[in-house]
Amino acid sequence: MSQQAVETVGQRLHPLTPFVKGWGYFVVAAVALVNNEGLRQNLTFAGIGLGAVLVGGILLGALSWWFTKWQLTDDAIRVDSGFLFRRTRIIRFDRIQAIDVAQPFVARLFGMAELRMDVAGGGKSDGKLSYFQYAQAQELRTTLLVRAKGLQAAEAQEAEQQTEEVAPPLLTVQTGRLLGATLLSSTVVGSAGGLIWLIVATTVLNFHVGLVAGIPLLLGVVQPIWKQVVGNHGFTLSATTHGLRTKRGLFDVQRQTIPPGRVQGLLITEPLIWRLLRWSRVELDIAGVAGKQDDADDHMEGAQLLPVGDRAEVAYVLARVLPGFDLSAIEMHPAPARAKWLRPIGWRYLAYGVDEQVMVTTRGWVSRRTSIVLHHKTQSVRLEQGPIQRRLGLADVHVDTPVGPTDAVALHQDQLVAAALVEAQADRARAARRTVSAPVAVQTQPKPPSPEGSSSSAASPAEDSSDR
Repeated sequence: MSQQAVETVGQRLHPLTPFVKGWGYFVVAAVALVNNEGLRQNLTFAGIGLGAVLVGGILLGALSWWFTKWQLTDDAIRVDSGFLFRRTRIIRFDRIQAIDVAQPFVARLFGMAELRMDVAGGGKSDGKLSYFQYAQAQELRTTLLVRAKGLQAAEAQEAEQQTEEVAPPLLTVQTGRLLGATLLSSTVVGSAGGLIWLIVATTVLNFHVGLVAGIPLLLGVVQPIWKQVVGNHGFTLSATTHGLRTKRGLFDVQRQTIPPGRVQGLLITEPLIWRLLRWSRVELDIAGVAGKQDDADDHMEGAQLLPVGDRAEVAYVLARVLPGFDLSAIEMHPAPARAKWLRPIGWRYLAYGVDEQVMVTTRGWVSRRTSIVLHHKTQSVRLEQGPIQRRLGLADVHVDTPVGPTDAVALHQDQLVAAALVEAQADRARAARRTVSAPVAVQTQPKPPSPEGSSSSAASPAEDSSDR
C-alpha cells in the first residue's frame, strides 16, 4: 500500500470537473428546446440560446473549479470553495468513519472518480470531494485511511475491499423484483392512474385539461423507477469485519458500511400493495450520517439495508443488525377505540411495543411504517397532547432519535398509558446506557434466510395494528 504524501497545499480538482458536474444543465436546455414549438420554428434563436447556456455553464463551472482547493493538514483535510461566498470545510481525520471511491456514469467515461467520506455528525454532501483522476482518488483514499485509522487498519480495510468482490454476498435483490416493487408502489400507481385519466380526458373526452398538466404525474412515474431500479440495481448485502456492507447502483455504484454500534434505529415500510405480496423495505439511522429529505415521500431518507424483500429476508437482515432480535415476538399494544374520532380508518393500525432491547411503533394503513428504536440510543422522550386529544383522553408519545427516517411515535394512546410509557421508556434508556459498554458485534457468518424458519409476520409485528 502506497504511503506517498499528497500534501501539496491548495491543490485543485480535475480540470474536467466543471463539465462532469454541469452536463445535466445542457441536457435540460436541449430537451426544453425540443419540446418548445416556438423555439423549433426559430432555430437560429434557439441555437444562440443553447450556446449561451453551454458557455454560461462552462464559465460558472470554471469559476467554481478555480476557487475550489483542497489540502491536507496535520489533523484534517481542508476544502475551500465558492467565488461569491467563500466556504471552508475542515474534516478532521478522527471524525472520518469510512471512505469510498465512487465513479458516477459520466465521470467513469473520463476515468475520473469522486471521494466520499462518511463524517461523524455531517450530512451526505459534507464528505464529498469531486472529481479526481481515478488513480489519484485511490491514492488520496489510502492516505486518508492511514491518517484516520492507522497503517494496519488501513491495510486491513483495503485488503478487505479487494476480497469483497469475490466473496459471496449474504443477500442479493434481483432487478426484476426492484422493478415490480417500484411499479406497485403507491406513488407510481397513483401517478400512473392520474396520467391515464388525463390522457383519456384530453384525447377522447375532449376535456381541455392540457397535457402539460401531466408533467408532474409523469415525473411521479419516472422518478421512482429511476431512483429505485437504477439506483438500487445489483443491490448486495455482504458481511465484513467492520460490519455489514451494501453495494448498489447501475451508473453510480455506491458502497456503504454499517459498523456495529452505530445503528440508532430502523424503519420498515410496507406500501398497501406490497403488503399483499408480503414485501417490505428496511432503512437505517446510522450515527454520524445525517439523512436528507426524500423527494418521493415525506420523511427523511436513511441508509438502505434492504430496498425490497419478503418477510423472511426482512427478519434475516434485522437479526444481522440486532443479534437475537425477533420482531414478531414483541407484544403490540393498540390504540383505544376512541382514537377513531381522530383517525377513522387508521386507528386500527396504531400500536406500540417494547422488549428489553428496543421500542417499536407502527402506524399508517396506506403505507405502513414500523419504527424500531434501541433503548440506549434514545435521546429524549416526550408526551404531546392537543386540545381534541385532551377531550378524548388521548396523547402521543415521541421517542426522539438523531436525524433520519426512523420516527418512533406512539399515536393516540390513552393519556394514562402514555404518561406511564414516557416514564418507563426514560428509565429503560438510562438503564440501557449504563449496561451497554461496547458496540454489539454484527454477525459475520453467512446464513441464507429460510422462509420455513422465519416468522411470517417478521415485517409486520401485528397484522391488525399498523398504519395511518
